[in-house]
Amino acid sequence: MNGVTIRELMEMPLLKDARVISGFEGMDRVVRFIDIMEVPDLRGWLREGELLLTTAYSIRHDPSLLPEIVEHMAQAGAAALAIKPERFLHDLPEEMISVSNRYQLPIIELPAMIPYMDITHAVMEQVLDRQAALLRRSEEVYRTLTTMVLENSGLQAVADNVSELVKGAVRVLDNHGHVLVSVPPDWKPQSKQLEWDIAVDKQVVGKLQIDKESLDDIQQVCVEQARVVVALELMRTKTAMDTENRLRGNFIDELLSAVPPARHEVERRGRQLGLNPGQDWEVAIIEGNETVVRQIAAPASRFRQSLEQEAQQRGFQAHVEVRHNSLLLLLSSKPAGQEQPGKAKKGTETEAVPGFEWRHGIERSLREQGGKRHDIHIGCGRAYPLWHVHQSYTEARKALAIGMKLSRPMEVTAFEDVEAFQLLAEYADHAHFSELFERKLGKLHAHDKEHGSDFLRTLYHFLESSGNLIETSNRLYIHRNSVKYRLQRIREIIPIDLSCPRQRFVYHLCLTYHYLKANE
Repeated sequence: MNGVTIRELMEMPLLKDARVISGFEGMDRVVRFIDIMEVPDLRGWLREGELLLTTAYSIRHDPSLLPEIVEHMAQAGAAALAIKPERFLHDLPEEMISVSNRYQLPIIELPAMIPYMDITHAVMEQVLDRQAALLRRSEEVYRTLTTMVLENSGLQAVADNVSELVKGAVRVLDNHGHVLVSVPPDWKPQSKQLEWDIAVDKQVVGKLQIDKESLDDIQQVCVEQARVVVALELMRTKTAMDTENRLRGNFIDELLSAVPPARHEVERRGRQLGLNPGQDWEVAIIEGNETVVRQIAAPASRFRQSLEQEAQQRGFQAHVEVRHNSLLLLLSSKPAGQEQPGKAKKGTETEAVPGFEWRHGIERSLREQGGKRHDIHIGCGRAYPLWHVHQSYTEARKALAIGMKLSRPMEVTAFEDVEAFQLLAEYADHAHFSELFERKLGKLHAHDKEHGSDFLRTLYHFLESSGNLIETSNRLYIHRNSVKYRLQRIREIIPIDLSCPRQRFVYHLCLTYHYLKANE
């Protein structure tokens, strides 16, 4: 409210003999400007908050225009009409009074002896005084809040101060709707609250919420200054986080290199950059469809939120680094020998519960992302101390390479599960492997090529599923009866006894060799 209300003006000594004759419900309209009406055509020059003075001289012969003038003023958001009717008008039209009441626009009857100059000077003096007071208050608020930012008091201190200034609860949210600070801490909006965007470099980075339905002039000034200061604080915080993330990313690159830093250097820098050297660390790599990788890499993706929640629930850490068309996950866990999360003591005994494995956490987080099974693969290395985490990275890359050949999309391939396959891949060029495959599965392979059947893959997934028909059908996306039919046809083509563990091992070995070689 950069002005004064009609109610306040009517309390001025100069207007002690003036009276409001209609539009009483508009007494709180705000006067920001004052002008004198010389002609009845008001279109184009009326302003919001304008107090219009007139003797009605220009319409003395046609007072019926007055209702139309009042309506134009109401539509323009004018404050009030002050009129001296004694000289040129004897009575004001009833229709004018009715329009004034309908639009709640006050009509003030002025005594003839008060000069317009005195009214104009007195009104503008009050308006300017009020605006000057607002400017002084605005400067005080800005100085107070800016000092807090310069002194690095933090966003919470800024929010505390804003809450005190506006006399209401305050929240600052980031661009993803997460609460950064709240005053009081447990405030959860129940009804409609006021909300403003916080912008940095023409981009919305958050929101400021205040538990108010309306604000007075001083509170509006506080909010405008608070938006600027909160933007500065968020920008400072973002700059600090970007710098830390960049330094952490560089440090992770060093850790994963063939020649990582010395142990004492890793421990020192790890503590500085939020990588706890007291925990073991493992690496997981996600590669595949570039669009899907980019979607799950987004900070607000369900995958990343779920992954962070998994880490927080267990006191672990999860860092995500984007590398071209892949994601690198650096995940912490308890060192070997320490009590694992999920173990609860009963009296003097320890009740063992299966320990947490990040491979399952990653799969759960990918399911949270939703959608169909996308063309992405995940390789996961074993856990090592931070200064040896490059070994986990090497294992993750090997597991990923094998998983792309043997595992289904969206399925985590752990190195410890395929370590033997890695050895097999290293000796896959041996002639005896090729001869063994041809003797055992040559006929089935030839049948697939000739008839376009999929018996080799069916047998592989049946063996991978430990002979479980339902799991096999899920892997192949076919009905269980189709799996049964295919297995019967396989028995007719090659002499295989699926009930014999030794034969199942040999055929599984041959199929694994085949797919490792076929996809090179």
